Amino acid sequence: MSQRFDLPAIGPAAAIAFPKPASHVLPNGLTVQAIPWPSVPVVAVALVLPDGAATDPPDRPGLTGLVADMLDEGAGSRDTVALADAFARLGARFDIEVGSDSTMIGLTALARHATASLSLLADVVFRPHFEQDALERVRDLRVSRLKQLSQTPAAPADRAFLRAIFGDGPYGHGVLGTTTALELLTRDEVRQRWRESWRPDRATLIIAGDVDPAAAGDIAMAAGLGASIDTAATVRRPSSPAKTRGAGPVIWLVDRPGAPQSEIRIGHLGPARSSPDYHALVTLNALVGGQFTSRINRNLRETRGITYGARSAFDFRRQSGTFECGASVQADATALAVSEIRRELAEVREDRAITPTEIAWAKASLTRGYARGFETARQLVRAASVLVTFGLPADTFDEFVPSIERLVEDDLTDAARRHLHPEAAAVVVVGDARHAEALGASGTVEIIEPAF
Repeated sequence: MSQRFDLPAIGPAAAIAFPKPASHVLPNGLTVQAIPWPSVPVVAVALVLPDGAATDPPDRPGLTGLVADMLDEGAGSRDTVALADAFARLGARFDIEVGSDSTMIGLTALARHATASLSLLADVVFRPHFEQDALERVRDLRVSRLKQLSQTPAAPADRAFLRAIFGDGPYGHGVLGTTTALELLTRDEVRQRWRESWRPDRATLIIAGDVDPAAAGDIAMAAGLGASIDTAATVRRPSSPAKTRGAGPVIWLVDRPGAPQSEIRIGHLGPARSSPDYHALVTLNALVGGQFTSRINRNLRETRGITYGARSAFDFRRQSGTFECGASVQADATALAVSEIRRELAEVREDRAITPTEIAWAKASLTRGYARGFETARQLVRAASVLVTFGLPADTFDEFVPSIERLVEDDLTDAARRHLHPEAAAVVVVGDARHAEALGASGTVEIIEPAF
């Protein structure tokens, strides 16, 4: 007899049929994609630009993020406060997100206010003010944020890890950049960077929700998004983010005397999002360190009792990404944690090391809730922006669940052998140097201080 507290059996994963967007190109070159989703009278919008932090000039890390942060600091005929008030009066939600490979402006509004909301978006994108006082204010906020982050253990670990993997390459820094670079930036540099990048012929506008796909182009035109603007500036092409350094046996220590815990990052270069091993790798990661029941978490948390949680992840980018394991562990267990993580990564590459039960749970964790990511117009817009950013096929999301379900043990083992390299992994530790001495057995320990 079934007990009332028995866990339910895992059911089949729901099939995904991602709607194919209707596409229009406006006279100024802006591509408009429309996805009808009339379940509620709302539209969600994403304007995607193929420039992210990786396109920052080498001596100006953080420039792309600063430009994006300045866009809504006054635009068109409105100053900062009036612009925010205009969005609020329409009940529109506006946000800007900068990643390593792209910049996305998000907008959510009632369908009846779609044209008016997009008109405000057109002001933000095409007619930002870039006033000096706004620049000073935004710069001060970002510098203050950097100072705050420098006092946490996780941020220095993340910064040092990127530098260990990518060196001085375009992927070697984060969106915020550094205080030194931010303080050097001028209004002219910010405006010039905007003129180079924020061009309609380089952007894609995605609209999902209660919208007629055939009318999407007309709505964008009526909102002023089809306007011609000065495109005389030459688009600056960054050096290829693929020019990265191998991780090698580097061990970097950020000394924090007296710290009761050590923040650890271990990893190396990883494949691009376009890798044919993508599905095998996300499944492999789920069982290695991507979920609570993963090998690394059970080892360090349950067996060793030296952390509250450990995880791993592939950061898939347009070009070479990373594979990274991270944890905050007891200070006196720093060397043990590094050793155990490396051991787990090595063992998963061995024949018959991966069990059928592990594969089943990893697949279930990835596929059974997958459909929940496509329920709202905002989710559809974000999904479509991923396709645009990485140049992925239209059936990418439809094929995710079937591709995961087809995987067998050999697929994961082969992927582990090709893409997991614990012997060449970089190690970054933020913690008390006294507890990191044992790391010297794995290589030379170099004490560093990441730039903020």
